[in-house]
Amino acid sequence: MELVIENCEEELSEWLWLEYRHAAEIWGRAIFTNARGMERLQEAGEVREEGFESICNPEGTLVLDPKAPLRLRPQDFDGIEYVVIGGILGYAEARGRTKEMITSKLPGAKVRNVGATQLPIDGAALVARLVAMGLELDEIEIADGLEIDLDGEVITLPYGYVVLEGKVVVTPGLIEYLTR
Repeated sequence: MELVIENCEEELSEWLWLEYRHAAEIWGRAIFTNARGMERLQEAGEVREEGFESICNPEGTLVLDPKAPLRLRPQDFDGIEYVVIGGILGYAEARGRTKEMITSKLPGAKVRNVGATQLPIDGAALVARLVAMGLELDEIEIADGLEIDLDGEVITLPYGYVVLEGKVVVTPGLIEYLTR
């Protein structure tokens, strides 16, 4: 099974790079599609200029879409060759861009959500990996939002973050990036 991240951003910002790299680490590697001019991504996986729909067949593809009506379950990975995640940096309020920019491009693909809380790209990759390994969504703890204290200035990230063994999983390098 391959992780495919369909890039939907115009440039590879440092924040986006950190999330993409972490998602690829979680899965062992990733295929980055629609990634024109983003050669740096070769450090984390395979880079393709064309969109995901050029390599994914609908019958063997699972798309993670926050607006999908059905929740992700372990059995959803049966017969799946590609797991597609949107490379979309989120807003505080989800806008449904995944359906418009990704899901609509591959009719017939299996489409599932990973719960009501909006996750960062690497968080969605981690949840998908855990469910693929057999966990149910209800068995995965998600912290609703994250507050980071940077020398007295508090930054609030309004997304969901996976909690493993009592520790919130934050994109490696993100806190250092935010302090700069």
